Amino acid sequence: MSSNALGGAPLLQVEQLGVTFLTPRGTVRAVRDASLNVRRGEVLGLAGESGSGKSTTAFAAMGYLPGTTRVSGRILFEGREVADMNAAELRRLRGNRIAMVYQDPATSLNPTMRVGPQVSEVLREHLNADARQSRRATIELFESVRLAEPEAVLRRYPHELSGGQQQRVVIAMALACEPDLLILDEPTTGLDVTTQATILELIVDLKHRINAGILYVTHDLGVIAAVADRVVVMYAGETVEEASVRQLFRDPKHPYTTGLLHCVPKPPTEDGATVGLTRIPGAVFPASEPAPDACLFVSRCPMATESCSQKAPPMAEPVVGHSSRCLYPNDIAPGVWGELDTNVETGRVQQEPVLRAKDLRRFYGSWGRKYWMFGPRTRPPVRAVTDVDFKVGLGRTLGIVGESGAGKSTIARVIVGLVPRDQGQLRLKEEELAPEVDDRTDAQRAAMRMVFQNPTASLNPRLAVGHAIVRALRKFSGLNKRESQQHAEELLQAVGLDPAYLNRPPRELSGGEQQRVALAGAFAASPDIIVADEAVSALDVSVQAQVLNLLRSHQEETDTSYVFITHDLAVLRYLSDEILVLYAGHVVESGQAHKVLDTPSHPYTEALLSAAPVPDPDAQRTTIRLPGFVPTMRAEFQGCVFASRCPRKIGDVCDETTPPAQTAVGGDHVLYCHIPLEELAHLQANSSVELTKTGGVP
Repeated sequence: MSSNALGGAPLLQVEQLGVTFLTPRGTVRAVRDASLNVRRGEVLGLAGESGSGKSTTAFAAMGYLPGTTRVSGRILFEGREVADMNAAELRRLRGNRIAMVYQDPATSLNPTMRVGPQVSEVLREHLNADARQSRRATIELFESVRLAEPEAVLRRYPHELSGGQQQRVVIAMALACEPDLLILDEPTTGLDVTTQATILELIVDLKHRINAGILYVTHDLGVIAAVADRVVVMYAGETVEEASVRQLFRDPKHPYTTGLLHCVPKPPTEDGATVGLTRIPGAVFPASEPAPDACLFVSRCPMATESCSQKAPPMAEPVVGHSSRCLYPNDIAPGVWGELDTNVETGRVQQEPVLRAKDLRRFYGSWGRKYWMFGPRTRPPVRAVTDVDFKVGLGRTLGIVGESGAGKSTIARVIVGLVPRDQGQLRLKEEELAPEVDDRTDAQRAAMRMVFQNPTASLNPRLAVGHAIVRALRKFSGLNKRESQQHAEELLQAVGLDPAYLNRPPRELSGGEQQRVALAGAFAASPDIIVADEAVSALDVSVQAQVLNLLRSHQEETDTSYVFITHDLAVLRYLSDEILVLYAGHVVESGQAHKVLDTPSHPYTEALLSAAPVPDPDAQRTTIRLPGFVPTMRAEFQGCVFASRCPRKIGDVCDETTPPAQTAVGGDHVLYCHIPLEELAHLQANSSVELTKTGGVP
């Protein structure tokens, strides 16, 4: 393996690791041959598709493997074999010297305890803090991970927090003892871009402040580019490439790495064309099969030769400090996966909207009274969505973006009728939609489908996943049992799954596989409009590229319209025709996608763009970090809803006067801001201009 420029003995050494699970259904070779080093003061990014062995390698480093596991190779922490440590030594090590943050925070939090005591328990166990000290430290940790109202969060149970809030609690718990080695397994998947950017900065700060070593497991190459010093890429349980982050992004030496980089949405070209995404064909070499004497990537590789099927390539260094498990590392060129297609906005004529919303409003709760049922009103309801207007055209995509708490998911649920609106109109074509889904006609319910952020919640755990797809086909498409089964298999193949998955229960599928089943179920009813709430956030980059291309091709073939909610601005730009930017339940900007994401943009949109990770370690951009949190909207605002956090606030007018609607050239780009458009464009084009002290950092 390559040496580290930082020098010094590794904090963590993984040498030729093999992890095999012995299960009733057979042998699962989760890790076949993985080697990596993590040194103090560096972040090692561990990338690869689902099923590549990343998380198993991380669990092995913590000693978190069941007794039915066969482990080969070596795992050393500060030169000592982890496998030789007894239970007491491992208990002292975990949480104090080594900490881990998991992808699913629910697995780390006790559902019967409030979250404050759970974090305080770590501080008392490892730092001997008393009750007062641990409570104060817990509040500070919650503030550092941007949890709003940290003292209130202390008293809540895990089920009372959103997924993003739960993840921040777990990250705070991991940071509590300032560990020497921090292992992060997809820690920011459920977070919006501004919170993710803050967490990533916290991680980098920890690296510098206490000289910690960090192993960062993720499928997000933009995050890798932002935080990693070195990168290890895994495929089918093997490390296939290792290099510094700049070497890897500039000159990858394995075709698999090149394919992953081409799966990430890119900024548009100078003429406004959207660059297409590469799809890596097939699936990861199955862990149930023994490794042949061949390259495990051969069946998916565009460069494969006969030699690749006859010899397993070793890890070698074609360039000093850059290792690759490939027979032809120096023959890899940018076009090895073919030329990327470009799609230019055609400016097609807008047809009558499929979906139209006017003055949409949804409040949660009601006015509280001082004395239960009487007395003066003291606590207004939460204004989750306030007077929102939008249109979704035939065969077009409306993207909705904003931080957690902005009201995105509430709008999605109001559209499909899971949450009744309090006010406003919602029309599907020319028909008024009833507020609740039970009051809508069968035709209206069939015309609108939803894909949820958490696919587990939309799949019956007692039934095979194919049940939902076949049921939708029979109910809404009029197919018989045999035809429904056949079409369900075709739908699974279309989303990159083997038809055999139809007979599996949800628990046997990964989160990404469950999400693809949910998408297939949405397509099954041939709806007019699909509402997708963070539908690709759980997918790795190769599957995400496949699903995004699938959504685009399905839209071109069927003229299906989408309402697409996401915090990933690269995905938003790739898929959306129009964009709605929400903040605290209010629309702050709307218009055609390329206009909203280019200057001039609303200062809030500008902050979101600044926080979005870019898959380029040398990208130069303004850093804008917003202070505070999205406000809990109870009282009606007098001025701009974004005034308390705006880095470009110009004075009392922002607090006292509702900003006017400013329409950019062309008439289809509207933003609500007191700063004239010409001045906004100048400020954003010259990012070195000092921002006001309320938040921005140039």
